[in-house]
Amino acid sequence: MAKLYQPSLKKIQSTNLYNFKKAVEKKFNRKFSDYKNFWQWSNQYPDQFWKFLKDHFDIPLVQKKTFKILNKKSQFWKTVFFDKSLVNYYQLIFNNMSQDLAIHFVGENNFEEKITYKNLNNRVNSLSNYFKSLKIKKGDVIAGYLPNIPDTIISFLAAAKIGAVWSSCSSDFGIKAVVDRFSQLNPKVLIIGDYYFYNGKKFDYSKNLSQLKRKLNNPKIINAGYPSTNQISQLSKIYSNKKYMINNPPEQVEFNHPLYVLYSSGTTGLPKCITHGHGGSLIQHVKELSLHTNVKENTKMFFLTTCGWMMWNWTVSNLLLGSSIVLYDGSPFYPSANKIINISKRTKATMLGAGAKIYEAIQNNYKSKTKNILKNIECFISTGSPLSPETFKFINKKLNSNAFIHSVSGGTDIVSCFMLGVPTLPVFAGEIQGPGLGMNIDVFDEKGKPTNKTGELVCKTPFPSKPIYFWNDKRFKKYKSAYFEKFNNIWSHGDYVQKTKNGGYIIYGRSDATLNPGGVRIGTGEIYNSLQKFDWIMDSLATGYLTDNDEKVILFLKTSKKLPYQYDLDVKKHLKSTLSPRHVPWKIFCVSDIPRTKSGKNSEILVKKIINNDTVQNLGAIANSGVIEEYKKLKIND
Repeated sequence: MAKLYQPSLKKIQSTNLYNFKKAVEKKFNRKFSDYKNFWQWSNQYPDQFWKFLKDHFDIPLVQKKTFKILNKKSQFWKTVFFDKSLVNYYQLIFNNMSQDLAIHFVGENNFEEKITYKNLNNRVNSLSNYFKSLKIKKGDVIAGYLPNIPDTIISFLAAAKIGAVWSSCSSDFGIKAVVDRFSQLNPKVLIIGDYYFYNGKKFDYSKNLSQLKRKLNNPKIINAGYPSTNQISQLSKIYSNKKYMINNPPEQVEFNHPLYVLYSSGTTGLPKCITHGHGGSLIQHVKELSLHTNVKENTKMFFLTTCGWMMWNWTVSNLLLGSSIVLYDGSPFYPSANKIINISKRTKATMLGAGAKIYEAIQNNYKSKTKNILKNIECFISTGSPLSPETFKFINKKLNSNAFIHSVSGGTDIVSCFMLGVPTLPVFAGEIQGPGLGMNIDVFDEKGKPTNKTGELVCKTPFPSKPIYFWNDKRFKKYKSAYFEKFNNIWSHGDYVQKTKNGGYIIYGRSDATLNPGGVRIGTGEIYNSLQKFDWIMDSLATGYLTDNDEKVILFLKTSKKLPYQYDLDVKKHLKSTLSPRHVPWKIFCVSDIPRTKSGKNSEILVKKIINNDTVQNLGAIANSGVIEEYKKLKIND
């Protein structure tokens, strides 16, 4: 792959990662020849690594008499980090009562609000005291059905402060999707907005509140109004009520006390309730944001997300480091295709993050010959699905050639990353730079042996941000089934990847969505990357149709209105010449849209189930579920 970016020595030496490595070398009297060597040490001595990380960032931890940095168990999922210690995720934010900017909110309707750390903490303090007045105690669930607004962050932090458990769904989730998730948690409080904006339209999503309240066993309802100049919501009144302004320190909780519940986006049964703890989320996010993303106090991160995606949780953790975040709620392309570029400039953001499909859409709509249009952006963060080599090149050539492209991969399961950026290393088109420190990953073949070929992404030893459990899964049955069925006591993540000669990784899609025509395993990402040659293909999805004890590749295309003559033959010929005969689809269908999860991922497994007449559930995980009927009507064999 082509090298796109090489940090200068001056830039390398100014990174948080470089200074952290130097501090480790001094502390342990070691010398690390390169990043790989440093990463290997972090996995060989996890107790030293994670303790030093905690000390380096002054993470407040109260140790009990029987405290252990690493309490190893025979089973991966039972190993405990910082065992017998107390902490609170919110403590570092609570300690910051400065007038520095914490949150810069921008709505699609162009309303803006800026909130300082002092003001943020005052609001969190009032709301947490209000929760206490409702007799909310440690371990009780507080749920949010909200847009990406400051109140959502404040509600989460107020829950964290008193040891309550937070869970959220974004405002574009339908009632069934919300009930499928929250009904498993039995929340004591539900915080809900009144409306949100998208594509120039106002959506009054609170009209179904009575139905929602009934199906969730009648939780206490708190209204969070959409940000405006005349804010008169229930939350805003709580913030300003002197009765709740008593300043109390955060409640100390066990390192693995539940912080929030996130949800799997599978298509069978109810979504799994993946529960993450205070300490693991805190220390992992501090590591990733500071060392791998190079976030500093003067950083301003604009990440395009909703509160139904784990990248929201990750973005909020910028506040742990005293930096600021830009919240945007609305369509990324309304009223123009330049919306994200314009907000980045308007807010003076220094980091831009989005799903890979957002960057691809910016690339497809970009017509100007101007280069380096986002000179203020130091780092571009991409996730959700693999970022193609062509989009890597577009970001480098058109958006900012001096910026670090930080492609990350992990997920809801670990509320963090296995592979991500390394700001001291060069960036190669199409590659994630390296493994995260303290994340002992590898690539296994089907026999469970390490391979340099394409294979399964695994993690061989425990890490602090593994789920503490799945909600209502006391015997760890769902937990073990999700990650440990493939390889004994080794985490199998479900990604189909390959190591590169540069020390990075290329992701070829989900391993359970890989194609297997004639017994040869194919990653769908290879097909998608190759199809970028055709400017009339707007989106694509490849999956397998099972027939005669074999699997045939079916390709779905979302195209522009005018299709080239013999387009299907052109596509097949191109895939055969650039990839292999095995990559050539048996049939190609043009469709109105490609089903995607709310985080922007192709729903390959869903489509595979549909065309093979398997049972499909949990359509609430799909952002554009209306398109499903179109796939059900297709006649594959005709």
